[in-house]
Amino acid sequence: MTPEEAFIQAIRAAPADDASRLIYADWLDEHGHPDRAEFIRIQCRTFRLAEEDQRATALCVRAEELLRSHWEEWVGPLRDIVGLWCDRYGEGWLRQDFSRDALGRFPRGFIERLSLDAEDYLRHAHTLRRLTPLGKLLLWGGGRCMARLAQEPSLAGLSALGFTDYYDAPLTARDAAVLASSPYLNGLRMLLLGWNSLGDAGVEALVRAPWLAGLRFLDLSENGLSDRGAIALAESPYLGSLQALLLHKNAFSSTGIGALTRSANLRCLRRLEYDPPTDNGFSVGNDAP
Repeated sequence: MTPEEAFIQAIRAAPADDASRLIYADWLDEHGHPDRAEFIRIQCRTFRLAEEDQRATALCVRAEELLRSHWEEWVGPLRDIVGLWCDRYGEGWLRQDFSRDALGRFPRGFIERLSLDAEDYLRHAHTLRRLTPLGKLLLWGGGRCMARLAQEPSLAGLSALGFTDYYDAPLTARDAAVLASSPYLNGLRMLLLGWNSLGDAGVEALVRAPWLAGLRFLDLSENGLSDRGAIALAESPYLGSLQALLLHKNAFSSTGIGALTRSANLRCLRRLEYDPPTDNGFSVGNDAP
């Protein structure tokens, strides 16, 4: 592991702590990268200042100057990884010239969220570990390569993970079972699986994953679920920390919704969103009690 990669991984391991970021900035200063060091320090400082603070305004101007001067150096490598389909993945800013809005992509000095093709992620996972402390990852086409993704060590340290691509390579029940077996997702707090093809069998496999114990937010909208899937969620012993559960566009009756709202396992749930039950025999709000 190179020194740069070690610093990035230290930042990723403690995302809320500025200390590792500032230590890295000192190292960059000592190794001939003063502008990158200054940029990290500025972004850390402005993150703690209110927007209306005059000091924040002056610091943002300087940060914009630095980012504009080093646009290709700092953004180009990520553009090469995401590839030609940046716009499709919601990362069109990578193909554009510098704009002031781009500064918001570098909270506290680094790009921390990225959307890209799953195969490209696997090809470049090691490079990404060296470039930036990714904490939030949205992958397209995960249904083509879930067996390899689930065993990818760079997933360790993610706080948010999502899979999309409903029409091309959605996740299936088999993919859900493979994802559940991953040994690298213990730090996950948000899981976005909406608009896939998990079905009830996929949810039943997913809720057996011990790493769900740290999850706070789960989206399973439009996955072909019925009461069977709702009951599997309600009976899972690993969702005790879940605070928000999104289940739009699934076919639940009052039985499934009732299982969720009455579940003792979902003791921290405060936000439950679903469409009206299909039997119209049960009426509750879209927020859990």
